[in-house]
Amino acid sequence: MTFSPQTSRHGKKRNEISMTRIALAPFVIGLAINMAAAASDLSQCLDPSTKLDAGGDVSDKELSAAIQACAKLQQSGLDAATRLRVDHAASVLSDEQRHRQKLH
Repeated sequence: MTFSPQTSRHGKKRNEISMTRIALAPFVIGLAINMAAAASDLSQCLDPSTKLDAGGDVSDKELSAAIQACAKLQQSGLDAATRLRVDHAASVLSDEQRHRQKLH
């Protein structure tokens, strides 16, 4: 069996393979960006909550950003274990916000 210069070992033309890769590139890049954003939101939600649970303190700005990140995550499709963590963090942050409002 001989191959023409434009055909791969598997019989597909190189142009077809290249076009498939080009077509998939934006999808893969978009997926990677969304995953990075979700990881950032998760960290922004959970880290301040963990500090508060451990008896530490967070700034008002950090508290507000954390509450927003948790709310955004609660609207997304999370697996059950992550959803539980985010819901707990949102509760801790909400309690802290109410506590601060009572003090002012």
